Amino acid sequence: MSVKQAIGEIHQTMKLCNFCSRRIGISFIDEHPDTLLSVIWNYLWFIGTVLVVLLKLVGQMSYAVMKLVSSASVPEFVANLHIIGYDTMSFGKLLTIWYKRNIFRKLINELVDLWPMDLQDDESNKIKREKLSRLRIGQICYCFWNVLGVWLYNLTPVVIYVYHKIQGNPSNLGYIWHISYPFDKTKSVYHELCFAFEVYGGLVSVWSMLASDILFMTMASHISMLLRLLQIKILRLVRMKKGNNVCYEDIVAVIKIHQRLITYGTNLESAFSVVNLINVLLSSINICCVVFNILLDPWMAMSNKFFLGAALTQVGILCWYADDISTSSSGIADAVYKSRWYTTNKRSQKTLFILIQRSQKPLYFTAFKFRPITMSTYSSIITTSYSYFTLLYTMYRSDYK
Repeated sequence: MSVKQAIGEIHQTMKLCNFCSRRIGISFIDEHPDTLLSVIWNYLWFIGTVLVVLLKLVGQMSYAVMKLVSSASVPEFVANLHIIGYDTMSFGKLLTIWYKRNIFRKLINELVDLWPMDLQDDESNKIKREKLSRLRIGQICYCFWNVLGVWLYNLTPVVIYVYHKIQGNPSNLGYIWHISYPFDKTKSVYHELCFAFEVYGGLVSVWSMLASDILFMTMASHISMLLRLLQIKILRLVRMKKGNNVCYEDIVAVIKIHQRLITYGTNLESAFSVVNLINVLLSSINICCVVFNILLDPWMAMSNKFFLGAALTQVGILCWYADDISTSSSGIADAVYKSRWYTTNKRSQKTLFILIQRSQKPLYFTAFKFRPITMSTYSSIITTSYSYFTLLYTMYRSDYK
């Protein structure tokens, strides 16, 4: 397999991510614009995207503050907090991937040198095929789930309007989100403009979220795949060459690959650390608020249930892939131990022992260096969400007794 074919395979796994990121004016694999007009157009498109998300977020925060100041009921105040949380995450991810776009592009280019080429055994080929297949299915399902969810929100006011018309009741087309505007949005022209803005604003938020999350999924899956392939290589290194016949240079080559993967994973973790912190901090609040709204708002129950599914899936994906990398990196030590290292010569044994020691410190993704992210983090987020929900529901019940 040539380098060109490796680039083609990597870009194929990035296709859906690139589709989402181009909707917000960013690309990690396309060629750089070759004309000044193209450069200006990309910057203007990105600036427009930022303004849309920012205006939507500020409008929703303003609405929530107004409800809080006016001593509104708990349901009215909480009604849109999960959307504010989602848009905050989208806005943070949008700025992060733009600020570090060159770092992500560099990491993708560096992946070409590490990409598995001309695998000789069936087990390694099977791991590669399964990893790429699962990644593709995960990308499509996650994208479909989020896009379907936002369109349910977008179409809910239309469905309610049509339903009341069919029933013969007077009805006006409502709004999608709870946003405060500096003008009277009920006037005819402003009403249509606001509705169009809210439709597009919801889509932009989802594209921003998907671009960041699918990029993380893809890169994390590739790192995990490379670590698992390295485990196979280590196992075969000693077993196939009958102990003392193991070449010391082959062991050193394996250690160099391991060091490169650690460095690559560390750089990737650093690039995503801010995004991971945003996810961990806001996910519990989002899940809590949307569950509360599902109980109280029957008209929006279906849309909110899809939002709940998307929120659980989003943070679950983060924890799953971060945990997979940690497990794969710690598995290097197990692979060395199972490779019959004790049958090699003393020099090789000492070198393999160093590899075992280094592998016993797993590669972790963190929330801005505060804490490692694993599947236990997911459990913690769900538990915290339930605690928040219990407190919120208790406050609601006490107000309405």
